[in-house]
Amino acid sequence: MKSKLFTLDLRDLINGLFVAFLSALLTGIIEILGNGAVFDWIHIKPVLIAGITAALSYLLKSLATNSHNQLFTKEPTLAGQ
Repeated sequence: MKSKLFTLDLRDLINGLFVAFLSALLTGIIEILGNGAVFDWIHIKPVLIAGITAALSYLLKSLATNSHNQLFTKEPTLAGQ
């Protein structure tokens, strides 16, 4: 992660959305298949909600950390600047 506190660069946004949504989605699909359920809206809706929630959680965490992955901490200043 390279973005500063309370900012997101495009790479953080794309990576976060992709990884969080995809992992929640795959987990849900595996759970559906394991239970022998049918792929209909009743079973897919909670999986999609979990994927969206995971993606938003990652983005909120990314917004609250600086480029050194420190939570709610300003960017460290370089000596001599």
